[in-house]
Amino acid sequence: MNPLIGEIKAGIGGLSEAIALADDLEGVAKQVGDLGKKELAARQAWRRKQVQRDGDYACVAAVDEYKRVKEALELKEELKRQAIKKWGPAAWHEIELIEARQKEDWAKIYTEDGYDRQKMAKLKWGCFGAAALITFVLWQTCMLPMEILTASGCGG
Repeated sequence: MNPLIGEIKAGIGGLSEAIALADDLEGVAKQVGDLGKKELAARQAWRRKQVQRDGDYACVAAVDEYKRVKEALELKEELKRQAIKKWGPAAWHEIELIEARQKEDWAKIYTEDGYDRQKMAKLKWGCFGAAALITFVLWQTCMLPMEILTASGCGG
């Protein structure tokens, strides 16, 4: 037998194996894709169930919140009675002023935190805009690296 024919047969056998491997890889890719679709469907079903469950228990959550608020108000009234009994009405007035100041401080901290986050977002978008502008100018003046320029047809 001619050695050239043996080489051709070996080459054809190698191609057959490569085609079989490609088919196997295609099957695995399809299975992975199907798994991804099943996972997505499971997540969507879980989210729908969470929304339904939260909706079913909304009344219970409302009752719990009402109970907490009522207990807090009752506790405040009890503390007021004790403070007036122990230190007098002027002391309770001072306590109310302190409470108002604390609430104001918390609101101020929250507002400042939100303001800081807003400023950081503006800075981030400003930096992004500046980078885009610099890239545009460099692109128009053909001053980018050679790989990018030759790919875009600028010629360098």
